[in-house]
Order: sequence, then C-alpha cells, then structure tokens
Amino acid sequence: MKLRAFLLVLLLVGGAYAMIHSINEFSSKKFSEVLQLPEDHVAQLIFTKPSTTGMTPPAWVSSDKEQIANLLEFLGSYELKKKDSQEILDELNFNQFTISIEDHDENLVTIMVEDSLIVTQNGDQYTLLDGPLDTDWMVDFILTSHSPS
Repeated sequence: MKLRAFLLVLLLVGGAYAMIHSINEFSSKKFSEVLQLPEDHVAQLIFTKPSTTGMTPPAWVSSDKEQIANLLEFLGSYELKKKDSQEILDELNFNQFTISIEDHDENLVTIMVEDSLIVTQNGDQYTLLDGPLDTDWMVDFILTSHSPS
C-alpha cells in the first residue's frame, strides 16, 4: 500500500513539474532571453533579400559591431512567445527579407521580417507579442547596413 501511495505522489510531482515546464516554455520572453547570447559573442549579421528567379537569394554579411549592437538593442524591446504549433522548417517561406544573427559557434537565429517570426537554430519558432516588427526601422537598418560589393 505504501508503494502505491509513493508511486502516486511521484506521478503527481512529475505531472506538476511537466506542467510548470510547459507554462514556462510558452510564456512571453524578451528577445535577449531567447537569443541568450552576449552582444560580444555575435560574430556577424547575414542579410538576405527575396529572390524572384527561384535561385539562391542574394545575401551580404556584416561583422560591424555597431550594427550588431543597434539590431540587438532594437530587438531587445520586443516580447516573444514560442509558437504552440511549430511549422516544419522546410515549409517556412524564407524567400523574404531575413536577418540572421550568427554567433562564433555558427549558431543562427533568423528573423523573418515580413512574417515577424523568429526562428532559432534548433527550429524553435517565436512570434512577436507586441505587434509586428517596426518595418520602417528594419528597412532603414537593412539599407544602411548594406555595403554594396
């Protein structure tokens, strides 16, 4: 009888832990909590614009520390929430303006500007809680960050 009571208590504790973990995982978070990188650990920004020809989209890279700091400061004001239903990465429309943040270990966090969607290296997807991205700021940032080669 004591064994059954012990197993029942163990089951209740495990269920409570799983429920709390699930609530924490899907609660709102600041962008910096999702990225979990210090600013100086970001190696580069990779800008990609849509391709109309179906070929590989044109991209350019910036390692400018000031641009990285500006982008992280801008994104730091947004609250994100993990999407409950994750889309398969292959089904996402990456043929749009994207900014990928790459760290020194080559981990990527991709910001899909048009969809206001943040996708991490391991496939976690986050949506913005406080409205779409400020597209005027993003377009200005992309234009000023692009150094033609």
